[in-house]
Amino acid sequence: MDRIEVFFLRHGEVDSPQGVFYGQMDVPLSQRGREQSLKSAERLSRLKLDRILSSDLSRCIHTVKNVKGFPDNRIIIEPALREIYFGRWQGLSWDEIEGKWPGEMQRRMNELATYRPPGGESLSDLWNRSKDVLLRCLDGHYGKRVAIVAHGGINRVFMCMLLGIDLQNLFSFQQDYACFNRVDSYSDGLRVLRFVNCTCHLEGL
Repeated sequence: MDRIEVFFLRHGEVDSPQGVFYGQMDVPLSQRGREQSLKSAERLSRLKLDRILSSDLSRCIHTVKNVKGFPDNRIIIEPALREIYFGRWQGLSWDEIEGKWPGEMQRRMNELATYRPPGGESLSDLWNRSKDVLLRCLDGHYGKRVAIVAHGGINRVFMCMLLGIDLQNLFSFQQDYACFNRVDSYSDGLRVLRFVNCTCHLEGL
């Protein structure tokens, strides 16, 4: 049966305080994150991919630019693959948000699909602005292998939507830094999760 293999990769560790909602801020990778990115790039180079799509944020670009032997004309940089935009929450910690907007973080967790932080996006908004990128990957490209280098939030949303999982259950997918995930999409509409949150390529770091 014809299928498309889609690999979802999260960027490496960032140089940002833990618990901060950095979203679309272009935060740099940490030293460990750069090492993780190189390991991820090595794994991508072995997958015999047909295309690589990447968020335009530097923490993702670092992986893509280090994939050896892959033609530049098969690498597509997509601003639509950026992480969710947190609006006025961007750059703040959970405690800072709770102090300025009491109860709103819990409300967001209770209404993950539709809740918008002040000036920001909901998960449904993220899906609506990025879904065309994913659907173009799946449209008629049977027998192909595609990698999407992006972010924890967008990877989770894509996997939920492909597998028919409610966005409220988004955090059922653990997404460690530099992890790989794979979903196969078959021509009859079947989608199969082959593996999730795989970090075996990082052993030794």
